[in-house]
Amino acid sequence: MKRKLLLFLSLWAMLVILMILQKFVFIAIQPAFSWADFANIGDVIRHGIGMDLSMSAYLMAPVVLWMIAQAWYGKPLMLKILNSYLWFVAAVFSIVLVVDSVLYPYWQIRLDATPVFYFTTSPGAALASMAWWWEVLAVIVTAVIAWGVHQLLKAIAAKFAIEPNNILKTKIIHTVSFLIIGGAMIIPIRGGVTVSTMSPGQAYFSSDMRLNHAAINPMFNFVYSITRIDNLGSTFRYMDPAKADGLMRRLESPAATADSTAVISVKDSRPDIYLVILESFSAQIMPSLGGEDIATNLDKIAREGALFTNFYAESFRTDRALATILSGYPALPTTSVMRYPNKFAGMPSLAHELKKAGYHTYYYYGGDADFTNMNAYLVATGYDNIVSDNNFPVSERLSKWGAPDHAVFARALADKRPSPSLTVVQTSSSHEPYEVPYQSRHTDIRANAFAYADSCMGDFVAQLKADGRWDNAMVVIVPDHWGSYPKGLEDHLKRHHIPLVITGGAVAGTPARIATTGSQSAIAPTVLAMLGLDYSGFFRPVNLLDNNAVHRAWLTETEWFSLIDADGNISTGTVADKKTTGADTELLRAYIQTIYSDLDKR
Repeated sequence: MKRKLLLFLSLWAMLVILMILQKFVFIAIQPAFSWADFANIGDVIRHGIGMDLSMSAYLMAPVVLWMIAQAWYGKPLMLKILNSYLWFVAAVFSIVLVVDSVLYPYWQIRLDATPVFYFTTSPGAALASMAWWWEVLAVIVTAVIAWGVHQLLKAIAAKFAIEPNNILKTKIIHTVSFLIIGGAMIIPIRGGVTVSTMSPGQAYFSSDMRLNHAAINPMFNFVYSITRIDNLGSTFRYMDPAKADGLMRRLESPAATADSTAVISVKDSRPDIYLVILESFSAQIMPSLGGEDIATNLDKIAREGALFTNFYAESFRTDRALATILSGYPALPTTSVMRYPNKFAGMPSLAHELKKAGYHTYYYYGGDADFTNMNAYLVATGYDNIVSDNNFPVSERLSKWGAPDHAVFARALADKRPSPSLTVVQTSSSHEPYEVPYQSRHTDIRANAFAYADSCMGDFVAQLKADGRWDNAMVVIVPDHWGSYPKGLEDHLKRHHIPLVITGGAVAGTPARIATTGSQSAIAPTVLAMLGLDYSGFFRPVNLLDNNAVHRAWLTETEWFSLIDADGNISTGTVADKKTTGADTELLRAYIQTIYSDLDKR
């Protein structure tokens, strides 16, 4: 019994030690940290140890069962079973360590269920941000770490090798003892004996989010997010639904009056609509919005059209942004609408509403349309003609994201479409790894990629003007999510500050600068309002051009969410502990609760 207990405790202790060492490795290799951050390693370990104990206890639960089985069947086969399980633990540990280390610089979040969603929908697109040699290196490093961890665990198993025992009394004692031990492991698994159970939020201890991230156990975070992926209705439950609904009525727009005349309007009630979704663009690369002189074409187009100067991206990933832009559905901090194909049919849709008015619908994207269920979403929400990577010749699929932007815009220009039509062009070249067939005056790889995408869009607009299609066109240009330039931008508002441009020969009232506060879920209702079409079926819709509307901006990331009112007052909540602060915390709580409840019911 003593050797069994020593084996069990030694394996458990080694797993905990490995998880603690992972925190050292995380701080040492991540660009977001410096060596000075090791001064906080004590706090990182102390606040993360509970999660380490919980995850290691989960991994030791099968060992408890093995201990019981070995008491009754002490054959060499049992040692092979234990060794196989130790290989499994070593493989899982190494895979999580490497994947988490690789993704963190891009996403700034610890490993959760998101990569599974990406890999299962399109493995190629999921790896597109990495150069091929990084992928090979990651596999090699994973294999080496797995081998090393297995050797450590195997050495422990060999040191405390258990001899078979045929005494019935001893077998019974071993069985009862490990049943008790297995039951007691519920305590570290759930994080104690209090009402609350272990969650990633328990590792948060600092106002410096990097240190909170370092304390989180990525394996636990992954399992936790997987098990809670569908609990939408109870994810943010602050108050009685009736109270939340009452608070949300404050956002309803009053009846329009004479002073709500729009700054811009359409000359033709049924213009051709071009919606350009720009990958990772932001105000930081537009001089007109105080940014650097990088997106020169977009800046020129914006100065000639209507530029919304106080506009924000609602999310941080493309899959989360598409439903916000195309369905007017607010982004969610903890999940993506794209994860729920069964809800697509119940989503509001710009394309569906335009089709009712006689529009033909087209979507152009150079990448894999199956990535993140995008194709299923587009089909379900009314896009009849979808062009993606498979529709381009192999010679044009030169980038890791498929066909580069110039080829996508060229295809959108070449195709003949009947009027009126909705044409959506989604770019991808200004995404990691920022490899583009273009060299601008910018030496920074990111700036050069944005300059390339900007030049492609500029050529697109110039061609629309040259062949006369501009005259009957309404062109809407918006980035998909927060900006990725400059690298390491920490200011949340600056990172989410993006341009919205509405222009075209069919738009009257330009040039114009519109300071209305807004975010991406207002785009579809605004476009429909300009055409005199119904948009009441959208989630709490707001028309950016209605002076009497209750204007606001909604911003989300994985760890927080914010509501900005028309006067610039900000209310913010945190995902981990559900705390809210700011100008109107009650409305903020009602807003996010209502979004999750609404999606849960669709």
